[in-house]
Amino acid sequence: MSADSIVNKVTAFLEADLERMAAAELAGRLVGIGHAAAALELLTELREASRKVASVAVEALPEVVALLPGEAVATWIDLAISLNEQSGAASIKFCKESPAILRAMETVVAGPALSMALELAEQDANVALEGFRQASGVAAAAGVVALPLWAQIGADLAKLDYVLGIEYLRRGPEILKVLAQEDLKAWASVSLKLVTPNSLGKPDYMAALAFFRTSPALLGDLATPAVRRLVLALGGVLADHSPEQAIEFLGEAPGWLRRIRDPQWQERVLQYGTLIAERDAAAAMAYLRRAPEVIDLADPDAPAPSPALVGAGGAPRVPVAPSNATGDGPPLAMIDRFDKWYRGGMEVLAYNPDAARAYFAVETRKALDALEEAASGVALRSVARVLKLFAEGLSGHPVTIRPLEEGEAPIRSKASADGSTIFLPARMRRYPTKEDNLRVYKVLTAHEAGHLEYGTYDLHLNRLADLAAQAGVRYGRAAASALASLEDLFQLYPHPLLIRDLWMMAEDARIEACLKAEYPGLRRDMAAVAREEVARRSLTHGMSVRELVVELLLQMSAGDPDEVRVPDALADVVERAWALLQAVATPHATAEDVVRAVHRAYVLIEELTAKDLPTPPDGAPEDLDQPREPRVGEEQGGAYRPVIPFIHHGVMDAARVREPEGGVGDQAAEPSALALEGAHGEPSLSLPTPVEGRSSSSLADDARVVSEEGTGAASAALPGLRAFFYDEWDGRIQDYRTRWCRVVEQAAPEGTEDFIGLVRSRYGGVLSLIRRYFEGIRPPALRQMRRQADGEEVDIEAAVEALVERKAHVSASEGVYIRRDRRDRDVAAAFLVDLSGSTGQQIGPGGARIIDVEKEGLVLLCEALEAIGDQYAVYGYSGQSRHDVQVLVLKDFDERYGPQVWRRIDAVGPLVQNRDGAAIRHALHRLSERAAKVKLLVVLSDGRPLDDAYQEEYALEDTKAALREAKALGVHPFCITVDREARGYLARLYGEVCYLIIDRAESLPERLPRIYRTLTT
Repeated sequence: MSADSIVNKVTAFLEADLERMAAAELAGRLVGIGHAAAALELLTELREASRKVASVAVEALPEVVALLPGEAVATWIDLAISLNEQSGAASIKFCKESPAILRAMETVVAGPALSMALELAEQDANVALEGFRQASGVAAAAGVVALPLWAQIGADLAKLDYVLGIEYLRRGPEILKVLAQEDLKAWASVSLKLVTPNSLGKPDYMAALAFFRTSPALLGDLATPAVRRLVLALGGVLADHSPEQAIEFLGEAPGWLRRIRDPQWQERVLQYGTLIAERDAAAAMAYLRRAPEVIDLADPDAPAPSPALVGAGGAPRVPVAPSNATGDGPPLAMIDRFDKWYRGGMEVLAYNPDAARAYFAVETRKALDALEEAASGVALRSVARVLKLFAEGLSGHPVTIRPLEEGEAPIRSKASADGSTIFLPARMRRYPTKEDNLRVYKVLTAHEAGHLEYGTYDLHLNRLADLAAQAGVRYGRAAASALASLEDLFQLYPHPLLIRDLWMMAEDARIEACLKAEYPGLRRDMAAVAREEVARRSLTHGMSVRELVVELLLQMSAGDPDEVRVPDALADVVERAWALLQAVATPHATAEDVVRAVHRAYVLIEELTAKDLPTPPDGAPEDLDQPREPRVGEEQGGAYRPVIPFIHHGVMDAARVREPEGGVGDQAAEPSALALEGAHGEPSLSLPTPVEGRSSSSLADDARVVSEEGTGAASAALPGLRAFFYDEWDGRIQDYRTRWCRVVEQAAPEGTEDFIGLVRSRYGGVLSLIRRYFEGIRPPALRQMRRQADGEEVDIEAAVEALVERKAHVSASEGVYIRRDRRDRDVAAAFLVDLSGSTGQQIGPGGARIIDVEKEGLVLLCEALEAIGDQYAVYGYSGQSRHDVQVLVLKDFDERYGPQVWRRIDAVGPLVQNRDGAAIRHALHRLSERAAKVKLLVVLSDGRPLDDAYQEEYALEDTKAALREAKALGVHPFCITVDREARGYLARLYGEVCYLIIDRAESLPERLPRIYRTLTT
């Protein structure tokens, strides 16, 4: 067939939808590219199938032919035919959208894109259409070579789930910017696993679609392709077990991994996480959330582990993908610490998933022990008790140890305004060994305690009035009539920061001299820390004259002055200032002496540095070990930048130095019993052996909280409230959950005194008998102790016997005196009363409630205890959840039994639930504060413990554990219940301690005093 004939036929065909000139032009172009016959055949087939689709195709054809290479035109028409076979609508969309799609597509992509779409069309028209739409973006992101694999995965996914297949194709251009094409299958697989049935049993696509839409940004935030691959692998394993856990992981992973920073460490963490997830998804999530903090605790500055080291120390060896990270890897010790923590969790996971979840979440004592082994340095939590005793021994005052708040200098210390609290770094890891880090803690604590003991903050400012007057006259600044603080004095000087630096330096030197003189055992530790600090410092360029002088003086004060190299130009000023400051660095100097010496040193430095100082001649060789000769002029009258003090000197605040008002520092501090014998018989101070610290619920708590069990924190928002945290025994995992329960103690509300009157009226005769009986067994204040080696008077009988023995030449006893000693009865009792909602239950025909008979019993008991003279306290307890265990103080140990207590007993009533273990531990803490030979805990309950997530075996096991703790502490627990059905569980609940079931609750008031008498006699 001739060319003209083909043109005419094609033109005639196209004239049905195009103008004649346009049809003729298009026909000529088709003939020109050599595909006119094929195009005509395909268009004829399309028109026979659908006149409408064919018209739309012909309308688009002129622009399509202009954009496509010749061989691709037939493929385009063929694709329209294939799409029409399944969906005319899809084919029409394809034809209409093609010009715009092709304009955005590179010419080399068009042919492969159409071929790819043609293959997809064999499966589904809409899948093919979406593939064609996104082909340009996919090719731009990953190249034309990525199209076949990307399309095939989309087709396979669409077979399984059409909605996901379409969404997969739509997100192709975005995901391939951050993900290698070989990882596309894993990406698609995760989404498929995230489809879950909804409440109606229909597929819920929300999570899967959200994953497709957000994962490009999520994965793009990750460091390397290897890390992205591992995140997808771990997400897939989690989704196999729990789609919900997988969703949480994918949302949180970028944040965790940013905290780990190094890609090799990220890979290691994800590999181990995958191994855990294969066994338990929740345990894996707990592990992943804690891993960044464990790495930081192990060594925050260490490089990443080399892939070759994965598996060191016996950890499972996991293949490690290549990483872009460089470095030789971390010390083996660091890897071993992290792996040991991981292995410990895997061992627990092998037999108890619940325990493994708690282990990796760092909620148990075993977990905290493992964490402490994994961490470098020393946690303040683990040595706080030791440092507390140490500080109290130095200062002679009660001291609390607390961690510095976040954002403060990481290795410094400070004391609270009242001197009762010393703030220290939450973790000390300046040295590789625990002993060295503990030494730094010790020196920091010694400095802060020394400030309290030796009067840093007890300066009498009125004695410095003459100094203030001199400064005011010299510098033309009017002094206030009376100094409110030492800072007010410093503000009279042109450079208050300079004189403040001199004061801190000199005062710290005085404190060190006092400590070394009184406690020689501290000398070695203080000298070692000071040497290390001096060695870490260097004299940098850019210091002004005054700044350099202060830096030199600081180094001289901490080490050997002869070893500090002083520039010749500064030798005179440094030597003279050093002489002034050294004069007060003695145990005999006072805080006032220091301020006066500092004033003289300031004046000296100001005068001598105001002169022009010589500088080295041009071309003179520079001694690299010699500090640079400073230049003056530019800093004269300018700002002074404070020097950085040594870390072991802590933070001193001149604004805190005020006129003493009878606070902590007013009292002379006597050395405590901790002052032990040192070298050559001199007194010194030693640290006691570290004891077990209380645990925290998380690594954040480990870093922030130093908690001795029962140490309460007052609430600023609600005065009178104190919060306490206690561990709780979990029988399922056979371990304590640390800081698990929050107990809030507060005084009980008050009512009227009517209830006490009613009880006294109802039990008048019984009450009189109780009082007389308990008064009868009350011991006299003193008892005679005969045959003593010393005493107030002679024991006539023993003296006569001794005289007879001497006459008979027999060795005579020296016990011939009578001494009056206090009787042995020394009892402290805490009564713990269940105030749960079930105590509102009525008993008997009179309508009385369990709580009413409990209260009546308490009144009779209190009357009896007042008669016998024992120290006692009464607490009610209830609450709801482990976060809010309420303990109401009806009567505290040091409170008088009187109208206020009566009103509290009257007002108390049934509340909510009862978490017995936490309440018992709190009562034990309060008993631990009492000095008594016999300590008794009486628990009065109406039934088994019950609270949110605290019931059945869990509650019974924890309560039993709390009672065991009481016995271990030397407290005698006794439990009373009025639950008639208690026999079924009391043996398990109270089996190891004494208990009593009162079948008739109404008999409780009269029986309670008799029970107490039996327990204490």
